[in-house]
Amino acid sequence: MSMRQISGARRAAAAVTAAVALAFTLAACGSDGDKPDKTSNAGQSSTPDNGGAVDQGDKGNPGSANPGPGKVLTTLKGEDGMELDITAAVRDAGGFVTVQGNMRNTTDNNFNHTSDWSGSELEVNSAVGGGSLAGATLVDAKEKKRYYVLRDTENRPLVTTVSSVKAKSSTPVFMQFPAPPETVNQMTFSLPTFQSVTLRLGSE
Repeated sequence: MSMRQISGARRAAAAVTAAVALAFTLAACGSDGDKPDKTSNAGQSSTPDNGGAVDQGDKGNPGSANPGPGKVLTTLKGEDGMELDITAAVRDAGGFVTVQGNMRNTTDNNFNHTSDWSGSELEVNSAVGGGSLAGATLVDAKEKKRYYVLRDTENRPLVTTVSSVKAKSSTPVFMQFPAPPETVNQMTFSLPTFQSVTLRLGSE
């Protein structure tokens, strides 16, 4: 996805945030990992299961949120040789957070299981019609809230859609979330099949 497409998605996010960035908080329900209520989940926040049950990844040094063009904040390892280089985690003026990076296939085989990254929401997957990064979340561990990706009014997530990643290649990706309170400057990023990691939020 080109930077022009990413910029377009930012404008779309600003237009639809008020309509779809619904947030709610659920109390954690013990250690058996109850899933958040699915009643309203368009760019929402919810309480993560059992607080500390979220995989925090390598929290030693979240690093700068704006390392500069092309520089990598952190690398998340996934399944089958897939790696996600995160290059930015930025608060935008429209009241949302944009996470950008590059999805890399380090193997000699094409990767076609991108639907694993889409999450389990049938409405979202139907609207996308293929693989996407809609399963990504940000977690505010201190306040015990989980933030899901924003959606437009037709349930399409404001993320990169990707059907496959060719062998030994990479593709730029982005995901947009409702922004947490200004006092929150670190969040845990998760994407299905990848390890989780703590990111420091920057600003434009």
